Amino acid sequence: MIDDDFDFDQPVTRIPQNSGSQQKLGNQILKIAAQYLQTMGSASHAQLVAELRQLAAQDAYFDVLADQIEFESDAPIANDALNLLYFWKLASEKESGMANFALPALIEQDYFQHEMLSAVDALQIGGNLPLHRQVIEQCFKMYAQECYAGCVTVLYGQIEGILTEALAERGYLQLNQSKYIDVYKIVPGLKGHEVKSLWHKVKIASDINPYFLELQALKMDNSSTVTATRHNIVHGSDVEHFTRARSLILFIWLFAVISFISTVKK
Repeated sequence: MIDDDFDFDQPVTRIPQNSGSQQKLGNQILKIAAQYLQTMGSASHAQLVAELRQLAAQDAYFDVLADQIEFESDAPIANDALNLLYFWKLASEKESGMANFALPALIEQDYFQHEMLSAVDALQIGGNLPLHRQVIEQCFKMYAQECYAGCVTVLYGQIEGILTEALAERGYLQLNQSKYIDVYKIVPGLKGHEVKSLWHKVKIASDINPYFLELQALKMDNSSTVTATRHNIVHGSDVEHFTRARSLILFIWLFAVISFISTVKK
Protein backbone atom coordinates (compact mmCIF):
# COMPACT_ATOMS: atom_id res chain seq x y z
CA MET A 1 0.00 0.00 0.00
CA ILE A 2 2.92 2.34 0.67
CA ASP A 3 5.45 2.39 -2.14
CA ASP A 4 8.94 1.06 -1.53
CA ASP A 5 10.52 4.20 -2.99
CA PHE A 6 9.01 6.44 -0.31
CA ASP A 7 11.50 7.79 2.22
CA PHE A 8 9.79 8.73 5.49
CA ASP A 9 12.92 10.26 7.00
CA GLN A 10 13.39 13.11 4.56
CA PRO A 11 11.97 16.54 5.43
CA VAL A 12 8.79 17.77 3.79
CA THR A 13 8.81 21.09 1.94
CA ARG A 14 6.49 23.52 3.70
CA ILE A 15 4.37 25.99 1.76
CA PRO A 16 2.94 28.96 3.72
CA GLN A 17 -0.83 29.20 3.55
CA ASN A 18 -3.06 32.22 3.88
CA SER A 19 -5.25 31.02 6.72
CA GLY A 20 -7.23 34.24 6.67
CA SER A 21 -8.66 33.34 3.28
CA GLN A 22 -9.99 29.96 4.39
CA GLN A 23 -13.63 29.22 4.99
CA LYS A 24 -14.51 27.75 8.37
CA LEU A 25 -16.86 24.94 7.38
CA GLY A 26 -14.76 22.05 8.70
CA ASN A 27 -13.58 23.78 11.87
CA GLN A 28 -17.07 24.97 12.76
CA ILE A 29 -18.45 21.46 12.47
CA LEU A 30 -15.80 20.06 14.81
CA LYS A 31 -16.40 22.82 17.36
CA ILE A 32 -20.17 22.35 17.26
CA ALA A 33 -19.77 18.60 17.71
CA ALA A 34 -17.27 18.92 20.57
CA GLN A 35 -19.59 21.30 22.40
CA TYR A 36 -22.53 18.97 21.81
CA LEU A 37 -20.63 16.04 23.31
CA GLN A 38 -20.19 18.04 26.51
CA THR A 39 -23.83 19.10 26.73
CA MET A 40 -25.85 16.24 25.21
CA GLY A 41 -28.28 14.49 27.50
CA SER A 42 -27.44 11.16 29.07
CA ALA A 43 -30.26 9.39 27.22
CA SER A 44 -29.09 10.60 23.82
CA HIS A 45 -25.48 9.75 24.69
CA ALA A 46 -26.41 6.24 25.82
CA GLN A 47 -28.55 5.69 22.73
CA LEU A 48 -25.75 6.68 20.37
CA VAL A 49 -23.20 4.48 22.14
CA ALA A 50 -25.64 1.55 22.09
CA GLU A 51 -26.23 2.06 18.35
CA LEU A 52 -22.49 2.06 17.70
CA ARG A 53 -21.92 -1.08 19.79
CA GLN A 54 -24.67 -2.86 17.88
CA LEU A 55 -23.18 -1.85 14.52
CA ALA A 56 -19.78 -3.13 15.67
CA ALA A 57 -21.11 -6.63 15.07
CA GLN A 58 -21.04 -5.75 11.35
CA ASP A 59 -17.92 -3.59 11.33
CA ALA A 60 -15.43 -3.47 14.19
CA TYR A 61 -14.59 0.16 13.50
CA PHE A 62 -17.82 1.18 15.23
CA ASP A 63 -16.27 0.05 18.51
CA VAL A 64 -13.51 2.61 17.90
CA LEU A 65 -16.13 5.33 17.46
CA ALA A 66 -18.09 4.12 20.49
CA ASP A 67 -14.99 4.20 22.70
CA GLN A 68 -14.25 7.75 21.59
CA ILE A 69 -17.74 8.91 22.51
CA GLU A 70 -18.36 6.81 25.62
CA PHE A 71 -15.12 7.23 27.56
CA GLU A 72 -13.53 10.46 28.71
CA SER A 73 -9.88 10.90 27.80
CA ASP A 74 -7.19 13.54 27.86
CA ALA A 75 -6.51 12.77 24.19
CA PRO A 76 -8.49 14.74 21.59
CA ILE A 77 -11.55 12.96 20.26
CA ALA A 78 -11.12 11.62 16.73
CA ASN A 79 -12.40 13.88 13.99
CA ASP A 80 -14.54 11.20 12.38
CA ALA A 81 -16.29 10.71 15.72
CA LEU A 82 -16.90 14.46 15.89
CA ASN A 83 -18.39 14.47 12.41
CA LEU A 84 -20.69 11.64 13.46
CA LEU A 85 -21.70 13.59 16.57
CA TYR A 86 -22.50 16.59 14.40
CA PHE A 87 -25.05 14.53 12.49
CA TRP A 88 -26.41 12.89 15.64
CA LYS A 89 -27.07 16.40 16.92
CA LEU A 90 -28.94 17.23 13.70
CA ALA A 91 -30.97 14.05 14.01
CA SER A 92 -31.86 14.93 17.60
CA GLU A 93 -33.14 18.29 16.40
CA LYS A 94 -35.02 16.97 13.36
CA GLU A 95 -36.47 13.61 14.39
CA SER A 96 -39.74 13.60 16.32
CA GLY A 97 -39.29 9.98 17.39
CA MET A 98 -35.61 10.09 18.27
CA ALA A 99 -35.91 7.33 20.86
CA ASN A 100 -36.63 4.88 18.05
CA PHE A 101 -34.20 6.36 15.53
CA ALA A 102 -31.66 3.92 14.07
CA LEU A 103 -28.28 5.39 13.18
CA PRO A 104 -28.02 3.73 9.73
CA ALA A 105 -31.22 5.55 8.72
CA LEU A 106 -29.29 8.82 9.01
CA ILE A 107 -27.94 8.58 5.45
CA GLU A 108 -31.43 8.50 3.96
CA GLN A 109 -32.61 11.66 5.71
CA ASP A 110 -33.02 14.91 3.78
CA TYR A 111 -31.00 16.91 6.31
CA PHE A 112 -27.98 14.59 5.99
CA GLN A 113 -28.07 14.67 2.21
CA HIS A 114 -28.52 18.45 2.23
CA GLU A 115 -25.44 18.89 4.44
CA MET A 116 -23.39 16.56 2.25
CA LEU A 117 -24.40 18.16 -1.04
CA SER A 118 -23.96 21.68 0.36
CA ALA A 119 -20.38 20.76 1.27
CA VAL A 120 -19.89 19.35 -2.23
CA ASP A 121 -21.23 22.56 -3.78
CA ALA A 122 -18.68 24.56 -1.77
CA LEU A 123 -15.80 22.67 -3.37
CA GLN A 124 -13.49 24.25 -5.92
CA ILE A 125 -12.35 21.33 -8.04
CA GLY A 126 -12.99 22.42 -11.60
CA GLY A 127 -15.42 21.22 -14.22
CA ASN A 128 -16.01 17.76 -12.79
CA LEU A 129 -17.82 19.08 -9.71
CA PRO A 130 -21.35 18.51 -11.12
CA LEU A 131 -20.36 14.95 -12.04
CA HIS A 132 -19.06 14.24 -8.54
CA ARG A 133 -22.33 15.58 -7.17
CA GLN A 134 -24.28 13.22 -9.41
CA VAL A 135 -22.15 10.26 -8.33
CA ILE A 136 -22.75 11.02 -4.64
CA GLU A 137 -26.48 11.34 -5.30
CA GLN A 138 -26.33 7.91 -6.93
CA CYS A 139 -24.59 6.58 -3.81
CA PHE A 140 -27.56 7.78 -1.76
CA LYS A 141 -29.84 5.81 -4.07
CA MET A 142 -27.69 2.69 -3.86
CA TYR A 143 -27.72 2.92 -0.07
CA ALA A 144 -31.51 3.21 -0.03
CA GLN A 145 -31.76 0.23 -2.39
CA GLU A 146 -29.34 -1.79 -0.23
CA CYS A 147 -26.82 -2.03 -3.09
CA TYR A 148 -23.89 -1.86 -0.71
CA ALA A 149 -21.24 -3.37 -3.01
CA GLY A 150 -21.66 -0.48 -5.41
CA CYS A 151 -22.05 2.07 -2.63
CA VAL A 152 -18.87 1.08 -0.77
CA THR A 153 -16.72 0.85 -3.89
CA VAL A 154 -17.85 4.18 -5.31
CA LEU A 155 -17.51 6.02 -1.99
CA TYR A 156 -13.91 4.88 -1.57
CA GLY A 157 -13.24 6.13 -5.08
CA GLN A 158 -14.87 9.49 -4.42
CA ILE A 159 -12.78 10.10 -1.30
CA GLU A 160 -9.56 9.76 -3.28
CA GLY A 161 -10.89 11.27 -6.50
CA ILE A 162 -12.16 14.49 -4.95
CA LEU A 163 -8.94 14.93 -2.98
CA THR A 164 -6.92 14.40 -6.18
CA GLU A 165 -8.91 16.94 -8.16
CA ALA A 166 -8.74 19.48 -5.35
CA LEU A 167 -4.93 19.23 -5.30
CA ALA A 168 -4.73 19.48 -9.08
CA GLU A 169 -7.07 22.47 -9.19
CA ARG A 170 -4.87 24.29 -6.67
CA GLY A 171 -1.70 23.53 -8.62
CA TYR A 172 -0.17 20.99 -6.23
CA LEU A 173 -0.55 18.14 -8.71
CA GLN A 174 0.01 18.31 -12.45
CA LEU A 175 -1.19 15.65 -14.85
CA ASN A 176 1.60 14.35 -17.07
CA GLN A 177 0.03 11.96 -19.57
CA SER A 178 -1.70 9.51 -17.22
CA LYS A 179 0.35 10.27 -14.09
CA TYR A 180 0.28 13.06 -11.53
CA ILE A 181 3.45 14.96 -10.62
CA ASP A 182 4.15 16.53 -7.22
CA VAL A 183 4.65 20.09 -8.50
CA TYR A 184 6.18 21.59 -5.35
CA LYS A 185 8.17 18.44 -4.46
CA ILE A 186 6.43 18.25 -1.10
CA VAL A 187 6.75 14.47 -0.81
CA PRO A 188 10.41 13.46 -0.69
CA GLY A 189 11.85 10.33 -2.22
CA LEU A 190 9.55 9.99 -5.23
CA LYS A 191 11.14 8.94 -8.51
CA GLY A 192 10.52 11.73 -10.96
CA HIS A 193 8.23 13.29 -8.31
CA GLU A 194 5.53 10.93 -9.55
CA VAL A 195 2.59 10.58 -7.18
CA LYS A 196 1.62 6.93 -7.04
CA SER A 197 -0.70 6.48 -4.08
CA LEU A 198 -3.35 8.01 -1.88
CA TRP A 199 -0.73 8.33 0.85
CA HIS A 200 1.36 10.65 -1.30
CA LYS A 201 -1.70 12.82 -1.96
CA VAL A 202 -2.49 12.94 1.75
CA LYS A 203 1.05 14.11 2.52
CA ILE A 204 0.59 16.95 0.03
CA ALA A 205 -2.87 17.79 1.37
CA SER A 206 -1.57 17.83 4.95
CA ASP A 207 0.87 20.55 3.96
CA ILE A 208 -2.16 22.66 3.12
CA ASN A 209 -4.05 21.62 6.24
CA PRO A 210 -2.60 19.14 8.81
CA TYR A 211 -6.16 17.95 9.47
CA PHE A 212 -5.97 15.57 6.52
CA LEU A 213 -3.44 13.37 8.32
CA GLU A 214 -5.91 13.00 11.19
CA LEU A 215 -8.75 11.59 9.10
CA GLN A 216 -9.17 7.86 9.57
CA ALA A 217 -10.34 7.65 5.95
CA LEU A 218 -6.89 8.74 4.82
CA LYS A 219 -4.67 6.90 7.30
CA MET A 220 -2.30 4.71 5.35
CA ASP A 221 0.03 3.21 7.94
CA ASN A 222 0.52 -0.55 7.85
CA SER A 223 -1.06 -0.98 11.30
CA SER A 224 -4.46 0.22 10.12
CA THR A 225 -6.93 -2.59 9.53
CA VAL A 226 -9.24 -0.03 7.94
CA THR A 227 -6.51 0.75 5.43
CA ALA A 228 -6.01 -2.93 4.69
CA THR A 229 -9.70 -3.47 4.01
CA ARG A 230 -9.81 -0.39 1.78
CA HIS A 231 -6.92 -1.70 -0.31
CA ASN A 232 -8.41 -5.16 -0.57
CA ILE A 233 -11.91 -3.89 -1.37
CA VAL A 234 -10.85 -1.65 -4.22
CA HIS A 235 -8.61 -4.41 -5.61
CA GLY A 236 -11.38 -6.99 -5.44
CA SER A 237 -10.08 -9.47 -2.86
CA ASP A 238 -12.29 -8.37 0.06
CA VAL A 239 -16.00 -8.96 -0.46
CA GLU A 240 -16.98 -9.09 3.22
CA HIS A 241 -17.31 -5.35 3.80
CA PHE A 242 -20.01 -4.55 1.27
CA THR A 243 -22.36 -3.74 4.12
CA ARG A 244 -24.71 -1.04 5.34
CA ALA A 245 -22.35 -0.43 8.24
CA ARG A 246 -19.26 0.21 6.08
CA SER A 247 -21.34 2.39 3.76
CA LEU A 248 -22.40 4.49 6.75
CA ILE A 249 -18.77 4.93 7.83
CA LEU A 250 -17.74 5.95 4.33
CA PHE A 251 -20.46 8.59 4.03
CA ILE A 252 -19.22 10.14 7.29
CA TRP A 253 -15.61 10.00 6.07
CA LEU A 254 -16.52 11.49 2.71
CA PHE A 255 -18.28 14.37 4.42
CA ALA A 256 -15.27 14.95 6.68
CA VAL A 257 -12.90 15.06 3.70
CA ILE A 258 -15.14 17.30 1.60
CA SER A 259 -15.91 19.76 4.39
CA PHE A 260 -12.21 20.38 4.97
CA ILE A 261 -11.28 20.52 1.30
CA SER A 262 -13.90 23.26 1.10
CA THR A 263 -11.89 25.34 3.58
CA VAL A 264 -8.84 25.45 1.30
CA LYS A 265 -9.04 28.36 -1.12
CA LYS A 266 -7.36 28.38 -4.50
